[in-house]
Amino acid sequence: MTISSSTSTSFASRSLLVENFQLSARASSQSEPETLLRRVDTTSDRINSLVAGIGEKLLDAARAGSSFTNLQGSIDTVLTEISELLGQSLTLGGSGNSVVRGLDSSQIKDLEILSLPPNGSARFSGGITQQAGNAKVLITDAARLQGGGSLDLKIGGSERRIQFQPGRSIAGMAQQINSKNVGVKAIELDGKLRLTSRSSQSLEATVRPVRVGRNYGDNQLFGVNASQIDRVDLSRLPEGVSETVQGQVDSVAAVARLTYQGNASGLVTGSASFDLSGDLGTANVETTRGESLLSFAEKINNVSAFTGVKAEVNGNELRLVSQMRGDDAEVRLSNVVRQFRPTVEGVNAAQIPRFDLQSIADGAVVELSGTVTTAADTAKLQYQGSGGNVADTALFTLSGNLGSEQIAIVQGESLSDVRDRINAETESTGVVATVDGDTLQFSGQTVGSSESIQVTLDDITQYVDVEGVNAGQIQGFTVNSSEPRSTNILSGTVDQTATKGQLTYDGFLGAVSGSATFNLTGELGTAEIDVSAFQSLSSLRDDINDRTGDTGVVATLSGSRLTLESQGEGSDGIVEVDVVSGSFNTNGGDGNGNAAGTDAQLTINGESVVADGNHVDYVDALGSYSFDVQSGFTGTFDSIEVTTSDGNFDLTGGDETGTAYGVDAEATLNGQSFVADGDELSVTIDSAVMAFDVETGFLGAIDPITLRSDEDDFSITGGDGNGNAYGQDGQATINGQTYTSSTNTFEVSLGESSIDLEFVDGFVGALDTFEIDSEVTVQRRTGTPSTYRSSATREQFMMNGQEVTKVDGRYEFEQDGVWIGFQLAEGFRGSFDNFTINANGSASESYRSSKMEALTGTTLEATQTALADLFQLASGGKYDSENADALDAYNVTKDALANLQSMFGVSTRRGRSLNGLLFDQSA
Repeated sequence: MTISSSTSTSFASRSLLVENFQLSARASSQSEPETLLRRVDTTSDRINSLVAGIGEKLLDAARAGSSFTNLQGSIDTVLTEISELLGQSLTLGGSGNSVVRGLDSSQIKDLEILSLPPNGSARFSGGITQQAGNAKVLITDAARLQGGGSLDLKIGGSERRIQFQPGRSIAGMAQQINSKNVGVKAIELDGKLRLTSRSSQSLEATVRPVRVGRNYGDNQLFGVNASQIDRVDLSRLPEGVSETVQGQVDSVAAVARLTYQGNASGLVTGSASFDLSGDLGTANVETTRGESLLSFAEKINNVSAFTGVKAEVNGNELRLVSQMRGDDAEVRLSNVVRQFRPTVEGVNAAQIPRFDLQSIADGAVVELSGTVTTAADTAKLQYQGSGGNVADTALFTLSGNLGSEQIAIVQGESLSDVRDRINAETESTGVVATVDGDTLQFSGQTVGSSESIQVTLDDITQYVDVEGVNAGQIQGFTVNSSEPRSTNILSGTVDQTATKGQLTYDGFLGAVSGSATFNLTGELGTAEIDVSAFQSLSSLRDDINDRTGDTGVVATLSGSRLTLESQGEGSDGIVEVDVVSGSFNTNGGDGNGNAAGTDAQLTINGESVVADGNHVDYVDALGSYSFDVQSGFTGTFDSIEVTTSDGNFDLTGGDETGTAYGVDAEATLNGQSFVADGDELSVTIDSAVMAFDVETGFLGAIDPITLRSDEDDFSITGGDGNGNAYGQDGQATINGQTYTSSTNTFEVSLGESSIDLEFVDGFVGALDTFEIDSEVTVQRRTGTPSTYRSSATREQFMMNGQEVTKVDGRYEFEQDGVWIGFQLAEGFRGSFDNFTINANGSASESYRSSKMEALTGTTLEATQTALADLFQLASGGKYDSENADALDAYNVTKDALANLQSMFGVSTRRGRSLNGLLFDQSA
């Protein structure tokens, strides 16, 4: 289809999702229609077309002067497709498209997302770094006012002066200040006067004392009952006073009190933390389940200087008592955070010997059930013996998780002896051996697939078999050595047999022709032979043979020929005649009386071999052999086959390397499959994280287990039932006038002055009437003033390292474009749990995913730059229908088109780009 660049009201209702089409753009100033036909068949063209479509719709809305809220869904859909073509994802923003994770409403409430950009994401952390507090001053020289004087107070912009009569105690000063309702709370503290502003304004106090010198006349008290009254202070009475004092003590001042009930053993029943407040301030206290009440009380008393509350233990009760008495005394316990305590029920120790619940959500209950489908086991190998003994002598290396040891076994040795030797090395190898009949089993000590054992055969008895030796050819065939597990075939020929050394002597008529002496030498040595003329040859033969043991030469006689021959064959078989005197001529040999035999010569497996006589030593790559050639034999000898094979070492249970691995336990729990590390399973079910061991060898259903997280008990009694207790002033009625006091001392007015009556501790009831006669002379002068100042502290709240201030009564904060407003939950202190806000919206209108390939490389980078601001048109963006008008939004598309056209150089035949045509329409 084609789309004309001229706008119409019907265009606003058309979908922006366009497939391959011909785009025609018409300039309004042309007198004749000019159509630019351009095939949209590339990813860049597709993006260009989609941006142009957005621009046309926004231009229509701008001309009509209307909002483009009804177009937002279509715009989101188009921008989603453009994001896909850029190889990106688009997540729509705005408060309606947000996901908040980790927010604890007991810490932060009334969260409002004021701005959330597309693809927006932010993480928030922080908390209250400073609590709000009223201004406080501690007047350390308040005792100077006991001689009379004034206290000037400035609270914010207001000023008040309070006059004190001479002789007034510091507690009396506090009582007088509190009765004036000047916006300040006063208490006596260790002889000092603490003033606390009742508002958040600054506080300034100036002490202006009057130094008083007194000359007393005769002061007299009549009728004072010492069992009722400890002290009467007449110092403030003017001269000449005479009074009768009567009345009663109605009640004594009481402390504020709360009670915590421990268990029968005097221990804390549940872990908790709380804020403890008293007259002096607030401190956070923690206690732990099972802690003694005495230890709990010590923690409270360690912060008494900051709270004004002390703890007392009475049996299995811990009492929280204010240090002050009276109406201003208070004990408050707030912000109680009870610890949740995990419990495990139903574990069968015969199935699960160890169960560790590592964490579970507060208040959660998780039911655990399932089956152990595979039992954990150690690594195992089996050696098969024979008749309970070792089959063949061998040497092997046994390796386990602790190390390796070499083990030697001997044929016929009992498997029990081998077992004992192996177990003696268990601490070095980690391998244990057992015997069952003819089987010697090797086992690791630890279950699981991470554990392994290995048996490596280093050496074993070799069995040699020789076949094919023909005794008519070869004798005494011996295998000196042979390569293990080999077969060698020896074949060849005897090319020359070994011969003996030989000389002959020819006599005459069976006798020696002349006398002579000669040395006869053979392979064994030399002997001297004497020959006489006409000695018979047989006699000479016998003489020579008598010396054969010395020479190795044998003489034989045939007719008149005497033959001298070596006993041995080969080159070592020599016969030598060395004539010393006379004449004894021999024939043969080298012609000089020397003769030697020859060695046999063979060809074996193509290799020439020279024997030692007829004795052959032959070595090749597969072995070493010795044999004797049958004397006189030549020709091809029968092939000899030498086979060497291992003895029996039958090992099963492992892989080809002799290695066996342990087995991990496997279980199905609550429908999920788990594989253990050995027999230890690490499991997460719902909010519960746990680890437990499966009993070795156990298979089958696990007894149901219940995991809980129950809130610890921590309850306080007394006070108003909500953790708040207050003291009560004592009351006395004197001379018909009612007085209250936070101590045992009451300031009683007598005329224009007053006296202090300090009653015996605990006294209640009618007091005996007594009389006063008093005279006093007073001298006064003004002392040096002293000034104390303090400012209130404001609450300080930090978020992501920045201080956050309130706007119109609530906190507002912006992080990475995500702008939020919120309130803090009542009573919240400290740090809040981290939380995140993420954009999570998607286009409400469906679209057909583009079949085009996403852009890559420099084209992608250039296009992303060109469209940098375009995605601000998406929901939550700076130019969406909630934050911008149609004309501003249109200008964003116009700039994007201009960037695209300049990047790709696309224009009409007359040089006007689609962007230019849209500019014409806008004009």
